[in-house]
Amino acid sequence: MNKLERSHKVLLFLASVIVKSFMMSIVSSYVFCGSISPYVLFFHCIDNVPFVGGSIAAVAIAGAIFGYYITKLRSFDSIFPNLMMGDFIVTAMYFGASFSATSFIASKVMFWLFGVWILGMLLAPFNKEHTILKKVTEYGSIVALGTLLTAHFIPYLQEYQSSYTVGMMVTSILSLFGAGRDR
Repeated sequence: MNKLERSHKVLLFLASVIVKSFMMSIVSSYVFCGSISPYVLFFHCIDNVPFVGGSIAAVAIAGAIFGYYITKLRSFDSIFPNLMMGDFIVTAMYFGASFSATSFIASKVMFWLFGVWILGMLLAPFNKEHTILKKVTEYGSIVALGTLLTAHFIPYLQEYQSSYTVGMMVTSILSLFGAGRDR
């Protein structure tokens, strides 16, 4: 893939942070107010609005600070397109699950948004020459994450939620690590 200009990198990363901030507004409203409805948040749960706003601001600020450095570091230049593709896939998976199964996934998404995605991106530049191994890691982790997120919808497996929370975080990190390859 061709190298991206810095302004395009910033736009891609900004889009990712905006989606993550919106996702944080959904899950933090559920965690602090028990509903994702804006009506409940602003009219029945007014005392918790600062907590919801603070959670959204934390994700936006962390994304802005990390985005500033990731767009400037040369070690991310060759892997940036693949890294953002992997990030968008994982973010879309969490985004879909946070809308459809908010009660089951809200705390896990908050945990992921408060830094696990940044950790995965920080690990991405390591071993970027081992493209086959990293490709298998990326796609295998995405399939595993999809499987673990799907388990939230199966009533029989819902009793094991705490067991596969760690698996969700590990596969999220590995999918971004695997996306950090040159080709």
